[in-house]
Formats: sequence, C-alpha cells, structure tokens
Amino acid sequence: MGRNGSKQHTNQIVPQFIKSLGTLVFMALGVTGIAASGWSAEQLIDRLIAEVNGEAITFSEVETKVKKGPLVEVSPYPASESDPPFKVALNDKINKTLVMQKAEEQNIEVSDTELEEGMARWLKGRNMTKDALLESLKQEGVPYDQYKEDFRSYMIISEFQGRELQSQLKITDRDIQLYYLRNSGSVAENIKLTLRQITIDVPSGTVDAIREGKKQLVEKVYQELEGGMPFDQAVKIYSDNESARESGGLMPQIYLKDLAPTFQSAIKDLDEGRYTRPIETPGGYYIFYVSKKEFTGSDDYQKQKPQLEAALRQEEMTKLLSKWLESQRRRSNIKIREKL
Repeated sequence: MGRNGSKQHTNQIVPQFIKSLGTLVFMALGVTGIAASGWSAEQLIDRLIAEVNGEAITFSEVETKVKKGPLVEVSPYPASESDPPFKVALNDKINKTLVMQKAEEQNIEVSDTELEEGMARWLKGRNMTKDALLESLKQEGVPYDQYKEDFRSYMIISEFQGRELQSQLKITDRDIQLYYLRNSGSVAENIKLTLRQITIDVPSGTVDAIREGKKQLVEKVYQELEGGMPFDQAVKIYSDNESARESGGLMPQIYLKDLAPTFQSAIKDLDEGRYTRPIETPGGYYIFYVSKKEFTGSDDYQKQKPQLEAALRQEEMTKLLSKWLESQRRRSNIKIREKL
C-alpha cells in the first residue's frame, strides 16, 4: 500500500500499546528473537503464495515472519497459535493486510511529525533514550528507518482499532470484578449471597419407593422452573420447609465460603436470577436461587484493578477483532495459492 515501507518486520523493540488490538503480540525491548543477521533475503525462494483483494503476499514475506518474527502481529484467525508456524504466519499476514486496507479506506495516516511524537512518547513511557533505542536496534541488525516504518504501521493499526472496534468495547466495574473472581483463588471469601431454596426432604431410613418418588418430584420442580414458574411460587407449592414456604425460601445473607462444599460448587458460577440443578444430599434434595450476588472486594483486588481492566480489555478486544476479521474475510477476495 506504499506506506508500510519494507516488508520485513522485527519482534524486538516495538510498542506495547498495540497489545490491546486482540492478539497483537510483540516483545518490548528484550533481545528475544532470532537475530536479523541470521537470515537474509537471498536465502528465500520467492513466489506468490496468496492474494488479498488483489494485493500479493509472497512466500518470502511469510517465511521471514516465521524465521525472524513477529509471528503474530494482528491475529492468526482462523488458525490457532498451536498450528504450524507457517500457517499461523500466513493467516496473520492476510489479516494484517485486511486491517491495513481498511485503514487506507478510512484515510488513516500517520505523518512524519506524528510518527516522531509517537515514538518520543513511547520512549518516555519506558524511560528509554533514543540513543539506547539505536544501540538496541544495532545489536539486532535492524535499520532505524525500517523500525520507524514498522512503528508507523503499529500506529495506523492502533488508530484503526479506535475507529472500528473501540466503540463496541464496554467494560463495567462488574465485569472487572467477575474477571478477578474467575482468575483468583479468593472467590469464596469475596462473595456475599442472598439465596432462596427449595427443600425436598428424604429422611434417613426412607424406603426406596418413597425415595424414588422424591427424586421424581424434585425433577418435576426443576422442569416447572425451566418452564417459567417463579421460584418463590415453586417454594410455596413444593418445599417441605414450612417457614420457607411463608418467605418464598428466602435465606439470611451468607458468604459463599460458609456454604457446604457441594453447595459452593453448584452456586459459585451462577449469576443473579439463576438457579441450580437439584442437588442431592443424604437428607434430601435442594435447589438454590441466587437473588443477589455481591462482591465485597479486597485489598488485593484494589491493587490489581488497573491491570485487571487492561487484561480484560485486551481479551475482549481479541474477541471483537476475530469477529471483524471473520466478517471481513467473507466479503474479501482472498486466494491462497498453496495448500497448507
């Protein structure tokens, strides 16, 4: 498209901010890739391997990504990162081409002045001088002009993200809380519940025929709930607990950690307004309904919240990007010349 410069890219010193664009995976600062001097263009056998809306992708471009990186700049979709590297690199190259073509349609450009300002902000954010950058690039064998054009591409991709996808990304405090709970070991300690319950008693010594009848009854109750019967109404009709029938099965507030392990396991992943399947215990059957689920917070959560939000945004952006790519691929003319 004329503004990307050379087709080769480096996975060495690149902006971390582009990580938010789905699965854009670049390494910041470290000497972690294969040195550029270890692979030359003369060693590549070039041929056309794919076309994206008439734009050619060559074997050498894909092979360079495999040998020198970054393997994934945008997304490996529809491949996965566990697929063979060449397949991952080709799909990522196709996806990057689609993004850059869309950016061009939207007249997204990065001027030389904007590029210099963007690079300066990036260096300042990492307490890094331009001299240090130049020295690192020299060690990697990456020309500074090449690096600048790569940086320009990353800025264009980031701007595309903002225009095309950012408005669809909605992250609430509740989302961050649930993300924390899913990824921490302190779920039970931080969740306070308001529950309702239906109890079907099966006393010790109950004969098998009655026990089987109770089992069929609780399954009937569950089917009634699935059919739309309000939970408090089901309690009044079917619960064996007299006081519960009067209150609609309402229980005092309780922390998840204070429930029996069997009940914890059934309830911990439920959202408000949902109920468990029948839970069998030695004394009978229970069905629990989550009226209210409160996150009580913790010092650990407050400390991690900024990082949690950033990680969740990246995760959600990955999903949005995959959806966009799926749609864009359907409406694009993509020809892959070789079977992978």
